[in-house]
Amino acid sequence: MKCLAPLCVVALLVPTLVLAASLPEPSAPATPAELRQTLAELMREQHLPGASYAVFDRDGTVLSESLGLADHEAGTPVSEDTLFRLGSITKTVTAIAILQLVEQGHFSLRTPVSDLLPAAPIRNAFHTSDPVRVVHLLTHTAGFDDTHAKAFFSPVERRGRHLESSIDHPEPLVVRWRPGTSESYSNPGYVLLGAILEAHYRQPWDEIVSSKVLKPLGIEQATALTSEAAKRDHAEGHSGSDLHRTALPFEQTQAQGALWCNAKDLARLGRFLLTDGASAPGVLRPETVRMMKQAQGTRGAEAQLAYGPGLGLLPRIVNGELWQGHAGGVPGAKASLHFHAGHGMGYVLLVNSENSLRKLEARLAAYIARRTQWKAPTATSLPLPSDVDGWYRLVNPRISLLGLPTYLLSTGQARAQGDLLRITPFVSGLGYEASLKHHGNGLLADMDYGDVVDGVVLRDEGGAVVGLELGGDSLQRTSMVSAVLPLLSVLLALPLLLSAPFGRRKALRNRWTRRLPTLAVLVLVLGIVCATNLQLHLLGQLNWQTVGLWAASLLFPALALAGVAVSVGTWRQEAATLARWRCLLGSASALTLSLWLAAFHLVSFALWRW
Repeated sequence: MKCLAPLCVVALLVPTLVLAASLPEPSAPATPAELRQTLAELMREQHLPGASYAVFDRDGTVLSESLGLADHEAGTPVSEDTLFRLGSITKTVTAIAILQLVEQGHFSLRTPVSDLLPAAPIRNAFHTSDPVRVVHLLTHTAGFDDTHAKAFFSPVERRGRHLESSIDHPEPLVVRWRPGTSESYSNPGYVLLGAILEAHYRQPWDEIVSSKVLKPLGIEQATALTSEAAKRDHAEGHSGSDLHRTALPFEQTQAQGALWCNAKDLARLGRFLLTDGASAPGVLRPETVRMMKQAQGTRGAEAQLAYGPGLGLLPRIVNGELWQGHAGGVPGAKASLHFHAGHGMGYVLLVNSENSLRKLEARLAAYIARRTQWKAPTATSLPLPSDVDGWYRLVNPRISLLGLPTYLLSTGQARAQGDLLRITPFVSGLGYEASLKHHGNGLLADMDYGDVVDGVVLRDEGGAVVGLELGGDSLQRTSMVSAVLPLLSVLLALPLLLSAPFGRRKALRNRWTRRLPTLAVLVLVLGIVCATNLQLHLLGQLNWQTVGLWAASLLFPALALAGVAVSVGTWRQEAATLARWRCLLGSASALTLSLWLAAFHLVSFALWRW
């Protein structure tokens, strides 16, 4: 939709963390040699220069292998000691350090963050009744945005300073809904957890987790400093099918994604979680590790949905089975650490490319499943009450900048048909779609991902349906008018605006009647060009792309308003009825689109300040 093209830059803001993916069930490698060959073939197919992987069980590491090149340009091979960027798997380590302090009684999961960090710039309209608590940071349920553009990278490497960074970049720390109701992945929440650790120990975060978590787990070859990793055997970042090298950027903070590690060491962390801490006694109590793996912090978890955020852990559906752990994605690298209690095994997969690793993960999971022969219990299906029928809207976008496209495009109508619940949009391809199977008690399984229950019907205290939680998405019940009319207004406005510039050149006495909507269209094109030329490292900077977007977001509504004023002011002077109506409707359409932009704070929008 062209009117929303300036907002498409949002897709570049943060590497998306995919919690579930629908893939055909892969063939299962039977031996380590067959697994290695399969992964090597997939690496060539997916344009992945290098990888390191490990498979572990409760007793230890079953196998550990390295494939390909750590540096495609130099031809340097990956070794078992090669360090890879872990990205957000770092959050699991931060969570363990926080839970150690909880066990020691320094604070609880329910402690308000403002008690521990009085200077933290949290803006919470619900603070009196629902302050942001430690558990909300751990489970991404505080209602914060994800990282804003200007807070991505630092020109110099920084250690510690997590609270300072939050104070310098407070924009994401606005609570958008009542804490503890909906999940929304938020790196800034883990920056605050890093600040809590530094305030308690009075040391930089990397020193804390090294002494309190990594070394006690037996992880010796890890670092949070990119400058240190660069001196050692490390994997360079790559991107694209040509495997061009990406830079190794410094992050503003570390607690949310700065660690480097190799696969065999990272498997120690996976084994610790799989064994409820038994592989490294003294790091955390068994009951604390079990609590890490429990879904909590959302209304879905309150409704007994097992799929949801844990304490530093997130669910992942692979080959139709529910795994636990964490994934990571940073410029030039991706990582995955996941385990399965039923199989009693887990895997680590590290690659030095931004390209997809999902097919490789599927083969690792299939190898484990073939080895263990564990089978999930047979799922039951039950009829779904018809009171779930109605219209719903997604209300928890990952960042507020997605608010407008989410409001317009993430709606759908739910209809119960026996044990099935289908959600379809008003316009095919423009809205929320899902096919779900009911397994009783309001629990739902997305049919794209097998029989894993990842959704639930939400009801109020009186039993009335108020929403759905599906795979981390919070859908709120709404009316058909609210769901359909906003999208219709945009779909109608677009062709009216685009048609306004066309017509006989001398049909109108006042040429500005047509020139103004024409200029509005050109400004729209300017915004599209600027958005499509933006790259991740440019988002928080003052450059022609961000300035162009700002200018387009300011000029477009100004031209729309001027166009309506000129059309109305010269209405009686113009004899060409069709031409004057087309121009008036074109300018009015531009004004309609401008009002939507203004409603979501996107007029005069400067990415370098966001």
